[in-house]
Amino acid sequence: MLKPAGRLFYELRFFIPILWTRFCSLVYATPLFCCRCESVGKHLQLQRLPVVSGHTILHIGDDVRFSGSFAVYSGRFGNRPTLRIGNRVFIGSNVTVTCNQEVVIEDDVLIASNCRISDYDGHPSSLEKRISKGAPDPEDIRPVRIRKGAWIGCGSHIFKGVTIGAGSIVGANSVVTHDVPAYCVVAGAPARVVKPPLVSSAASCATTVSVAVA
Repeated sequence: MLKPAGRLFYELRFFIPILWTRFCSLVYATPLFCCRCESVGKHLQLQRLPVVSGHTILHIGDDVRFSGSFAVYSGRFGNRPTLRIGNRVFIGSNVTVTCNQEVVIEDDVLIASNCRISDYDGHPSSLEKRISKGAPDPEDIRPVRIRKGAWIGCGSHIFKGVTIGAGSIVGANSVVTHDVPAYCVVAGAPARVVKPPLVSSAASCATTVSVAVA
């Protein structure tokens, strides 16, 4: 007899916190984050206020959803480090972007939770500069681009200078240190092509795939 009432309270236990989170996002997190961005499109969805440490310039497209915590970090190595996020992008929880030059996430990209995207390794490659805490060399900072429709699996790390091809899939926990061809599946540490182009119309990337596998 008490089961229907218990079921109701069980559902409310989860529904009320979700409702409260959405309310806080609507009246607090979203307006505040929009003030930090250079430009923001329509229908931005946040669950938590993103952490932006440094002077990164942010451009956010339409229908972007942040599903949990999100952080952006930059040092004082460049004048205008820029993060560009396109339209209809989904970013999972606990995703971190290190942006000291440029990181571009194009339209319709999916980024699962616990991913890291970095255009800089964190310290100069030169031993002398690491000891003296000097500024990194220009080659130590290289832009990252994730092209349209790519899917980055949970726990993956995208390193400096990498371009993820359009429509590609990066398997969970992959470490991507080199460019990924379009419409392919890569996985591993370091990531390698494990499946050829996913669509027959992607014949243009067949040569790139054979080079990557070799």
